Amino acid sequence: MTENLGTTAPLGYEAGPSVSAETISETDKATLGDLLREIGNAQANAISTLTSVTTKFSSPFIDAGQLETLKKDIKGKVIQAKVNLTGGVSGEWVYIVPEKSVLSITNILIGQEDNTEVTDLVINTFGEVITQTTGALMTILTDKLGKTITPGFPHIDFLQDASALSVAGGTFVVRMNYVFNLQDKGSARFFVFIPISMARSIISSFNAAKNAGAMSMGAEAPMQQSGIQIKPVAFEPLQMGVESEAMGNITLLLDVPMRVTVELGRTKMTIKDILGLGEGSIIELDKLAGEPVDILVNDKAIAQGEVVVIDENFAVRVTKIVTPMERIFESPESQF
Repeated sequence: MTENLGTTAPLGYEAGPSVSAETISETDKATLGDLLREIGNAQANAISTLTSVTTKFSSPFIDAGQLETLKKDIKGKVIQAKVNLTGGVSGEWVYIVPEKSVLSITNILIGQEDNTEVTDLVINTFGEVITQTTGALMTILTDKLGKTITPGFPHIDFLQDASALSVAGGTFVVRMNYVFNLQDKGSARFFVFIPISMARSIISSFNAAKNAGAMSMGAEAPMQQSGIQIKPVAFEPLQMGVESEAMGNITLLLDVPMRVTVELGRTKMTIKDILGLGEGSIIELDKLAGEPVDILVNDKAIAQGEVVVIDENFAVRVTKIVTPMERIFESPESQF
């Protein structure tokens, strides 16, 4: 099924035989659409990894025109994330994500599915989402354009509406609009704004890289005009049972022993104090009495719990499981 990439004239764009400096041609729009599919699928994989929820990219739409016109149809509160690209492609890559879409992703990560408020935690968490999706973007651009591109640190702002949106050097911009479907967790719509000049640079580099690849393939063709017959390698057809067999082998890992540690607390001491330790010395830890203890697997914090006694043996009752985002943000030494 062919997805709509804005082949009809969007707001702020007049289709015609000549292309002004204020927009891009339908051919360039289609080329950018091909690249956007690659980027969107890579970003969906990054979000899947981050959230442990299967994420699918869909509904790409590209239009171009005056920034003031294109941002008017984005309603409500939004998060703006600006990433400055340098190197083979330079300019601002600006994400605009509606409040509801932001919460669809961050609520999974912070484990608060009913949260409706964009707090500092939500903004910081979404900053990590932008970092991961931008990493996927860089992988695709570097591969498809054949150029080294370096992203700056994302600058995140929570805006009351999109009217405050600005793009450096972007009086006229290209707008990319797409959706991430998060299984039964909802969906998240992303808008990306880039200057027209930056879009043209990306399209030009993409076409040049494709043409260079085609010329390279053409140069190799005469080498096959010898007396040697070249045939493709014939492989046995794959059996459907292979995948299930491979999945079944995962059960072999279930018996692998893992070291589980319960940590009462930590502290720092000077060398002088350590050398002064003796029988009866008391070491004060950084946890208060009654605070949950940390449960670690292979030195990675996975949960918290409370100490209990069962048949004269110490045990731990699990009271909290660490969320995926906590595992990403925190080090083993400061997981909680």
